[in-house]
Amino acid sequence: MICRNCGAGLEADRIDTSLGVVTCSHCGSLHDIPGDRPDQPSSAQVTEAAPPKAKPKRLEVALPSRFKVHRSAGGMQVIWSVGGIFHGVVLSIIAAGFAHAGMTSGLWFLLIPSAGLFYFAAVRTFNKHRIRVDGARLQVTQGPLPWPCAQRLDASDVKQLYATEHESRIETGDRGNRRTRVRKHYRLSANTHGKGRVTILSGLSDPHQALWLEQEIERLLGIADTHVTGEHLA
Repeated sequence: MICRNCGAGLEADRIDTSLGVVTCSHCGSLHDIPGDRPDQPSSAQVTEAAPPKAKPKRLEVALPSRFKVHRSAGGMQVIWSVGGIFHGVVLSIIAAGFAHAGMTSGLWFLLIPSAGLFYFAAVRTFNKHRIRVDGARLQVTQGPLPWPCAQRLDASDVKQLYATEHESRIETGDRGNRRTRVRKHYRLSANTHGKGRVTILSGLSDPHQALWLEQEIERLLGIADTHVTGEHLA
């Protein structure tokens, strides 16, 4: 018999025959003992319940080509570019277009998005992601230009890391020729003791990036890989 709340196997020594219930030792939820009705098995069969399904064993994830890894005793630092020169040039051209339109037409408010796009172009060109992890902490930063993605967790607070897949849809064309482009991106999150679910890093274009980071960080922190509902496995 399996707990309907957490999926753990129910144990025979947690049965209270006087109340006709069995208590889950993992989450504390109560369940009626089977066998009190003719269409259910007897309470003795609780001891023969199948164990919960284990998480499928994942193959070793290879190091993504964009990652540069620096390892030290009990820790590592992973560095990779946020974007690249091509992204920066394209964004700069768009920003210059807004600036030109604003100055030639007197629509000065267009200079605000132009300045924002120029800054984002610089971020995509020059910034790098940095993840540092050791036995004391897990830290995510981006630089040298400031960008709001910093994250810092004590290693002892991290219970489980997992990757998830997300989709964004972009519609193009007119009414008669409507097209929808689907782009997938991936997020690395952590279940923690004090903060609940925390997003470590988002916007990853390759699932292997998120899976490799999950694999290596859990290995360094000594965290056993267990299943999390909704996680991306391959």
